[in-house]
Amino acid sequence: MRSFKTYIKEDSEVLLEKLITFGGKAYPKFGNVVILAGGAGSGKGFVQDTLFGIEGKKFDVDELKKLAAQSSTIQKKVKSQFGVDILDLSKRLNDPENTSKLHMIIGDALSLPNKSQQAFFASVMTASSERKPNIIFDVTLKDMRMLANLTQQVQAIGYEKKNIHIVWVVNDVEVAKKQNLDPKRGRVVPQEILINTHKGASHTMQDIVKMGSGINRYMDGDIVFAFNKIGVDSEIVKSGKGGQYVVDANYFYLKRAGKSIIPAKQLDVDMLTKIKSYVPKNVDWINI
Repeated sequence: MRSFKTYIKEDSEVLLEKLITFGGKAYPKFGNVVILAGGAGSGKGFVQDTLFGIEGKKFDVDELKKLAAQSSTIQKKVKSQFGVDILDLSKRLNDPENTSKLHMIIGDALSLPNKSQQAFFASVMTASSERKPNIIFDVTLKDMRMLANLTQQVQAIGYEKKNIHIVWVVNDVEVAKKQNLDPKRGRVVPQEILINTHKGASHTMQDIVKMGSGINRYMDGDIVFAFNKIGVDSEIVKSGKGGQYVVDANYFYLKRAGKSIIPAKQLDVDMLTKIKSYVPKNVDWINI
């Protein structure tokens, strides 16, 4: 477990941050999928907004299912109606007519009336793996089945395993209960459901740790534990211009993209003790 410091040099308006990066790159523009996992009220939005060294479109899991399921249907429709392969058509988008045609076909097949959504789905479907837009999924990751489904579906639409990442936001469940009641959240999750989402995420991450190299069946990107108890795991300062920055953050890479996962027996006992103190009772992280 590492505590990262950042430094603000306000006179030159330069902010140097030690962000959570993906694939060893700060702000990669294309081709990455981030599964942002954690229980309700854990502060996933805060971690994304303040610590992520990546920008991407938040994507609905149900939309992903539909897109993955319809990928072959769309390809057949393009071939049938226009006599061209969808990937071939995507390579000729310098012609505005082809672009409009592609967006229309995908929008029609998926019932997407919004043009910006049509364009996004088209970019997901037709771009090469190196040029696909970054996607962020905000989920509880309550079980391994969810991980399997997500990773299979993004691979079905062309994302590579090495660019599929997981960030588990680990917050004290008691703090999450309080944050869940904040009216700014817009919705309150029943307490028993909230606790179950934290249990589910914790059990899934334990399963990932235990499977070792077996995780490569699903993904081969970064896996990060991001601790998120405000006042304990992070420090926020306000700038002179009304903004705010995280100047101290606490996170740990269980796995680096393309590298092996750290074996359970090599994990720091203090870190495991910290996780155990945050997650619901009866989830034992000491003896994994």
